Amino acid sequence: MTDILYEFPLNEKIRTYLRIENLLARLTHQLGDTTPWASLDFLSALFAILDIIERGDLKSDLLKDLEKHEKQLVAWSQHPSINNSALQDLLQTIVQLSGKLTTTNKLGQKLRDDKFLASLKQRFSIPGGSCCFDLPHLHQWQHQDSDIIVADQQRWLSELEILKTIIELDLKMIRERGQFHSYSAENGLYTDTVENVELLQIKVPSDSAYYPTVSGHKHRFSIRFMENNQEQVKSACLQSVRFLLSAC
Repeated sequence: MTDILYEFPLNEKIRTYLRIENLLARLTHQLGDTTPWASLDFLSALFAILDIIERGDLKSDLLKDLEKHEKQLVAWSQHPSINNSALQDLLQTIVQLSGKLTTTNKLGQKLRDDKFLASLKQRFSIPGGSCCFDLPHLHQWQHQDSDIIVADQQRWLSELEILKTIIELDLKMIRERGQFHSYSAENGLYTDTVENVELLQIKVPSDSAYYPTVSGHKHRFSIRFMENNQEQVKSACLQSVRFLLSAC
């Protein structure tokens, strides 16, 4: 039986990283699909990433994380049982990414300067604003040869390559910090104290009628299992639930 994996961030930075990861996955999935609905979803995800980038100092957070990972790897290199070759490769990758990000202008700037994208972005915030009478030039682009559409998509996505690489690396290193262990939520509730945890990963069987919700921060969290209820939309589980948890 397969499990459903849920991930819950315990700080705003990881919440942002997970949202970007999700949107980048949508972009990658839709890349090459030139049907009108897929191209609309591609553009919608692209504009959502630009909105996230514009809200905070994402570049600064990424640089700080790369520096933290570099120091961590240097400390690990002193351990006698470490795979030094793999560690040095990863350390070199982090140093290169840090240098490349430092010299990069504001993330996504070329996409914001793209006149075609700029002419579409505002309309995408309007419900149904991508209709052909709102954006006839988008309608014309969607009916171009497939090679033209894909080339444009690849060009836009390439502007986010440094962001994609660092987000993937950072989340990979965070996820690898944890290990899954089995726990029981009595009356559907489980609480625990932790040290400097940024991400919770929870697995429940795919046939489970329950799903987890989380509240907390890096030192303490609570997991409350809920179930969908047609009358109440959702209701708390009042029985014992077995689940797997990894605190990263």
